[in-house]
Amino acid sequence: MDDPRKIWQNQEVEEMKLSVEELRAKAAKFQSRIRWRNVREQVAALIVVVLIGRFLWETHVTVERIGFALVIAGAVYYVWHLRKWGAPKFLPADMGRADCIKFYRGELERQRDLLRSVWKWAIGPLIPGLLLIFTYSIAAAPSAERWRPIISVTVSSAIIVVIGWMNQRAARRLDARITELNRDLTSCL
Repeated sequence: MDDPRKIWQNQEVEEMKLSVEELRAKAAKFQSRIRWRNVREQVAALIVVVLIGRFLWETHVTVERIGFALVIAGAVYYVWHLRKWGAPKFLPADMGRADCIKFYRGELERQRDLLRSVWKWAIGPLIPGLLLIFTYSIAAAPSAERWRPIISVTVSSAIIVVIGWMNQRAARRLDARITELNRDLTSCL
């Protein structure tokens, strides 16, 4: 067993874990999930725009109007950013296994990075308008009823924190899938 050729030829070969077809199926399923996520998020943003637009239309208080307009602008920016950076890319049909893994990994990385930065592009643009609305609501409320806008602020803040946490958790899950694909890519090269 001193012959390097025999050692090399007799070594155990690690099996490829995923075929090209399986990779394509995984990538297609991921793309489908991303498309549906984007549709769901765009519908939610549309609902926010309609509801806040109604408040904007009904109020005559300038501070509230500015706050509502800022929230609508934040929701519109959110949809634009999601469509521009979060839309799945087309998977070319003629890719080999290694290229398919690289493409799939690239899509996972892109979506992970989008989720990691959700505070900047999704939540952050809504904060100025919400702060203005809530600050005015607390200041304008009679002292005996200030607890109502304070509860609204608390509940809204909790929802925002949960949304941010869920996106960070989803990014960590994508990180685990990327690590797994990196191992698979290394084994096939």
